[in-house]
Amino acid sequence: MSKYISIDVGGTGIKYALMDDTAALLDQGEYPTPKEGLDAFLDLITSIYDQYKDEHPEALVMAAPGRIDSVNGYFYTGGALMYLNGGVDLKGLLKDRIPIPFYVENDAKAAAMAELWKGAMQGVGSGLVLTIGTGIGGAVIINGKLWKGNTFAAGEFSPIPTNWNGRTMASHQAWSDINCTSAMVRRHALATGQDPAQANGRTFFEAVNNGDPQAIEELEWFCETLATGLYGLQCALDVEKVAIGGGISRQPILIETLNQVMSRQYDRLPVYFPASKPAVEACHFSSDANLIGALYNYLEQTNQL
Repeated sequence: MSKYISIDVGGTGIKYALMDDTAALLDQGEYPTPKEGLDAFLDLITSIYDQYKDEHPEALVMAAPGRIDSVNGYFYTGGALMYLNGGVDLKGLLKDRIPIPFYVENDAKAAAMAELWKGAMQGVGSGLVLTIGTGIGGAVIINGKLWKGNTFAAGEFSPIPTNWNGRTMASHQAWSDINCTSAMVRRHALATGQDPAQANGRTFFEAVNNGDPQAIEELEWFCETLATGLYGLQCALDVEKVAIGGGISRQPILIETLNQVMSRQYDRLPVYFPASKPAVEACHFSSDANLIGALYNYLEQTNQL
């Protein structure tokens, strides 16, 4: 059975694992993400390879933030990792350091690939995956495959405008300004006189599950606006399923409320509106999704699935 090194690059930590071709984790660990610059980042990736090179891994695969050419291993942007912004040929830079194939995919797309391979999107022909956290990451699945887009930017849902004055992009409000986890938590904290800096998703959902009327009202509003955004995507794509990821997707009441809100919205549509409600459920994977999806990206590109 083949072995692989999988790496999940985050803004604060870099998770890594030795995996087999069924995505079983044979060993794993985590390092702080280097802040010093690109050379320190390359040194860390090389050290992870050195840690496992005696296992004779077939490839090193990676999930990372940014707009990434996953065919050529090229970063157009690197999200919060500024040293990966502005055009970085990461595959080329690692070529002389790591003598095995290297493949990289955007982290949200990798999470969707994990769902497509072994999670909520198995057997789904068309779907959307939304990862809700500090923004709204995501992916589009068409004909059972990840749709990457003309410039590898498909599924970048965060900057979708929710208002538009017809004059300047700078004035629009982005979808992530409304439907990220921190926005929901902040609105509830301000409404209840709490310090927003002390509030978080865990305390918010504790309030919801304890019957706090203001928390329940905020969750309803959050789901109404999220459902409205999803309706716009459904008009364009007509998918069969939507999977919600991110930490808040572990809260059953979120998925339950979102389904209820979407059912009400679609029931109110005029009969001549063609959109139909997709199935909605939580993503299957959480913390290991990007590691698994990075491996799927490699296996798919090399026709090993």
